[in-house]
Amino acid sequence: MPSYVGFYDETIGIIAEALNFVSKRMEEFFEAQKGAVDASHHVLIGEEYKKQIERIDKVREVLVMAKDMHVYQLDEKTHTAIMDIIRSALEVFLQDTLDARAKTGLPAFDSKIEEIRRAISLEGFKNRETKLFDKYYQARTQSIEGRKVEVFLSYAHENRVLAGKVASLLKNRDIDVFLAHEDIEVSEEWRKEILKHLKTDRILIALLTPEYERSVWTNQEAGYVLGKEGKSIPLIVGNVDIKKFGFLESFQGIPTLEGNIEDSIDEIIEAILK
Repeated sequence: MPSYVGFYDETIGIIAEALNFVSKRMEEFFEAQKGAVDASHHVLIGEEYKKQIERIDKVREVLVMAKDMHVYQLDEKTHTAIMDIIRSALEVFLQDTLDARAKTGLPAFDSKIEEIRRAISLEGFKNRETKLFDKYYQARTQSIEGRKVEVFLSYAHENRVLAGKVASLLKNRDIDVFLAHEDIEVSEEWRKEILKHLKTDRILIALLTPEYERSVWTNQEAGYVLGKEGKSIPLIVGNVDIKKFGFLESFQGIPTLEGNIEDSIDEIIEAILK
């Protein structure tokens, strides 16, 4: 039976966090499944949930063994399956942490993001499976009247607090929101994340402010969605002239005030679903 070198303690720690994250998402996913069917089927759903959690628990056992012995033994097939599980868990944990960084604008997430990236970059995780838990993570995307809805919220970095407030109001109304990262220097990782959502999201809300007008990134985001014939909803904040925003002028804008954004949320929801 092949022997494998274990992980450093800090790597084991971040893997454990990723596994806990996936376990929580699994629980939410299967609970939602129960709510969608008759109670007579709940036993089957519970059995499937138990089977999936047992896979996670097996990985936890290996991590404990690796931490205690530093070298552990597994057959090749089991080792491959465990490495796939860990890599997939790290990937969705990174995606969620990046999303949290964008929504809050807080640099406190940066060290965690780098910690996850360091773990993913380890030799043992190269060419491993990355999609095992996507459906549990995607289950967080909310829906309205049976339709999944995610909007791309385009905003200038200086307006990140207001953007976070808009996102929170929309999420409370069952609409998922992606907030593009608008720091002056956008990393390669973030460019990939932004492009991924620009490609999949059909609706863009542009938070029009004087800062938005000066941002190169926001203008490119709006142009991308316009080019693929998606829906753009200009949210005109305060005394801003929409004529300064190029093609966005051709869309029906929603005037609002920064201090009273709650008063416009019903109109925003209506524009999204129209």
